[in-house]
Amino acid sequence: MRIAVVGPGGLGCLLASLFFEAGEKVFLVDYRPERVALFKAKGVHLKSLTGDHRIIPVPWVLAEETGPCHLTIMTVKAHQTEAAARALPRLMAAGGLALTLQNGLANLELMAQEVGFERLLAGVAFLGVTRRDEGRIIHAGPGPIYIGAPPGSQVSPAEISGVVDLFSRAGLECQAHPHIQVLLWEKLLVNVGINPLTALLRVPNGALAKLPEAWELAVAAAAEAQAVARAAGIEVTGDPQTRLRQVCTATAPNHSSMLQDVLAGRPTEIEALNAQVVNRGKTLGVPTPVNSLLTQLVRSLARSAGLRVV
Repeated sequence: MRIAVVGPGGLGCLLASLFFEAGEKVFLVDYRPERVALFKAKGVHLKSLTGDHRIIPVPWVLAEETGPCHLTIMTVKAHQTEAAARALPRLMAAGGLALTLQNGLANLELMAQEVGFERLLAGVAFLGVTRRDEGRIIHAGPGPIYIGAPPGSQVSPAEISGVVDLFSRAGLECQAHPHIQVLLWEKLLVNVGINPLTALLRVPNGALAKLPEAWELAVAAAAEAQAVARAAGIEVTGDPQTRLRQVCTATAPNHSSMLQDVLAGRPTEIEALNAQVVNRGKTLGVPTPVNSLLTQLVRSLARSAGLRVV
């Protein structure tokens, strides 16, 4: 299978590396020519789950260098989706598939603006990946990947099974899921609670449960997101507080992706997470004051970089 992984961040580098080692024809697609020129020679430096270090010579290319691919996987940050999606028409072969494994909401809609919903898949990845530097990653924790057909997709069960098999051959735990929209929202519930607060407080995930005031806000943000999902007809079940506690406990030493972005001075995914809850809540008549507050604070955090006294 000819595969394009769009986005050389932590998850993109990991997937491209594991597919390459499994013998697949894979390309790691970047938009920066100078970075492509540098890493074509260097490859991806991977610290695996077992602690060993490997250099994988995965092809690091620009979009125009791949040729048509059977599967295109979007792993860019959500704020980069609109620009990255413009490459989909030339990346996807006739009858090819495009899969998003990104955080947040609206990624599918932006991809569909370029190629329609018919050949799109959505996925949720629960594995842990830390990006140490450009082209240097740590596979920090195992976890499942779920893939399914979102509303509007016409991808067949047999085609989904083929994508699942691809991930399995690369050593990843992967399975098809019949209600992928529910899983997207269930992960969103966790992200809107953990990500902004760990980024604002600059603490690892496990610290939230030890900070009563922060914990109260995290649970409230997740509960608001659940209310918005239900108003949209997506039945997200379970208790948000229990789910948050499970994730914070299981990933206690981890730095959330938003914290990693803040520490590195990169744009965050707040617009695809808490801001989406706010916007959809307004449309559906569901109040979301905590998500609104967290959105404003994270936006202000980014804009205040040059104004701080320390």
